[in-house]
Amino acid sequence: MKRKLKIIKVVFGVALLIALISFTVIHNASRKVEKLDVAFVQPVENYFINDSVIREVINKDDKDILKQTLSEVDVKKIEEKVSKSPYVDSVQVSKDINGHLRLDIKANKAVARISAPKNEFYLTEKGTKMPLSKLSSANVILVSGDVKPNEYEELSKFVQALKADDLLKNHIIAVQKVGQRSYNLIVNTGNYYIELGTLNNFEQKLHNLKLFYNQYIDYIGTGDYEKLTLKFVNQVVATKRIKNGEQ
Repeated sequence: MKRKLKIIKVVFGVALLIALISFTVIHNASRKVEKLDVAFVQPVENYFINDSVIREVINKDDKDILKQTLSEVDVKKIEEKVSKSPYVDSVQVSKDINGHLRLDIKANKAVARISAPKNEFYLTEKGTKMPLSKLSSANVILVSGDVKPNEYEELSKFVQALKADDLLKNHIIAVQKVGQRSYNLIVNTGNYYIELGTLNNFEQKLHNLKLFYNQYIDYIGTGDYEKLTLKFVNQVVATKRIKNGEQ
């Protein structure tokens, strides 16, 4: 008899626990979203997107997120919608039993501003195209010319290499595309330009340029020179400017 009573108590306890869990799940699922938190997970110099824009993206073609219940919130769908923004690199969405919805966003970072014949936009650190924003503008190097999409990734790596170098970032202030695949570099002082050529082997080309600046520029100066050419392997060719009366 005692054993039967013990079994009944255990069964009753389990049933009560299941009932409580079910009640809690149902109660939480029916709870409305009370707060939307947007957090940018890494610091960047310029944010081209903010909480208001994110909220507009989430609510587009859908019910206001703050009027939905937790069970109605489709986390994956929100992540897909926000990820489509050209200003967003990645997003992770989570919700808790208190009715809080949180978005952790990694924003895209601009590394260059492209001024093409018919368009102007930013280039991200991953080599993707990002439109200009009304919220902010980035203080990045200007690249002018007809840059093709298949050049974006390598060009992004190139301008990041420039910015990472304390010597070169103080000398080179702009990039110009000339011809089909060639680029020139514009300097901040002196009446000369640098002929980079293609982006192929740009690491070696920049290394050669740094050696030239460090070893020779103080001796020969740049006043008599029209351009420095980096197109050739393991050398920098300095071309003198033709003066009036000279052949």
